Amino acid sequence: MSDKKKIKYDIVFIVIALCAAAVLYFSGVLSPGDKGAYAVIYIDGRENGRYALDADDSFVVKTDSGENQVVISGGKVSVTDADCPDKLCVKQGEIDRQGETIVCLPHKLVVEIEGGAPPEFDVISK
Repeated sequence: MSDKKKIKYDIVFIVIALCAAAVLYFSGVLSPGDKGAYAVIYIDGRENGRYALDADDSFVVKTDSGENQVVISGGKVSVTDADCPDKLCVKQGEIDRQGETIVCLPHKLVVEIEGGAPPEFDVISK
């Protein structure tokens, strides 16, 4: 194999590896957020409720478009049942890290993890 082909394959390999690393990083696999403190329920972009993750709870969120069963258990939140046609919100599973979300588009429902322990230091100076 010629040196030009080796360099070409090396470049292709590096680009693929960087793309894979970027996907893993932005999906949270390589850099999971801090553990959250609250599950915040948004309906049609407006905050509807804020629930502590340290207390187990189960409730139904009713929107103009339908209902979702939300369960908080063991410091995690999930949508366990919904009357939307695709049930993608149920398939998203449990979340507990800051910035993670569960979305039900037909019901305009978003469950987002917020809060958590503030960092010990936000700036270090000499």
